[in-house]
Amino acid sequence: EFLSAGCEGGMILLAACLIVVEAIVSLVRGQHAQPRTIAILLLAAAMAGNAAVGYYLLATGRKHGSLSLEADGKHLLSDALTSIIALAALGVVRWADWWYADPLAAMLVAAYIARTGLLLVRRSAAGLMDEQDLEDQRLFHSILGSHAGPTGKQPRICSYHKLRHRHTGRYHWVDFHMVVPAWWDVELTHRVAGMIEQEIEASLNQGDATAHVEPCITPNCPVCGGQRASPGPNPGNPGGSNQAGVVGKPMPSEPK
Repeated sequence: EFLSAGCEGGMILLAACLIVVEAIVSLVRGQHAQPRTIAILLLAAAMAGNAAVGYYLLATGRKHGSLSLEADGKHLLSDALTSIIALAALGVVRWADWWYADPLAAMLVAAYIARTGLLLVRRSAAGLMDEQDLEDQRLFHSILGSHAGPTGKQPRICSYHKLRHRHTGRYHWVDFHMVVPAWWDVELTHRVAGMIEQEIEASLNQGDATAHVEPCITPNCPVCGGQRASPGPNPGNPGGSNQAGVVGKPMPSEPK
């Protein structure tokens, strides 16, 4: 998808260059358009169609994280804006008989679509080079931070670090290390890791999250101390071990 979007941006840039060349030639040679009513009506119809389809493609691409759909949508919206400016210029030429309006409007259009093309090429290059998405990074830090520390929600972990992420098109890969109380057993640790992984994956349209678990070695950790079980058997545990509830499940106690 990144390569497709880059090609789309390149074609938009090429179109901008051709528009500038034609506008300069028109100014130098003194050529000017002779707009007819039927041509103006057809241009207006094309503008409406391009705007509607372009907006739909852009919204769909942003919803599903598809850069190629976004590129197609921006291309059509650029065409729609081009048509609006062309209609205004043709109106000035037809009713004010000022033919300079046509090439000057063309240069304005070229500047706008060149900017659109450059942004698409920039995003395409960033994706191909695995540049981290700042919006994704804020999202992942928000999710992981909501579970970390003494005020974190359940399932609560001590901390997290080494967050890494990348995406190819609409698919995301997320990798992080989470620190949990050292006395948690394997079953509980796996369950908590899976819950946080699923929360991250649910926030993405398509993606895969992987948690690496580390035992907490921080002296007097406020999370480990806050989650320690009280002495005595847990009535909800048939084995009678010291456990406290975490996300509706028993949590192993700290070894004596």
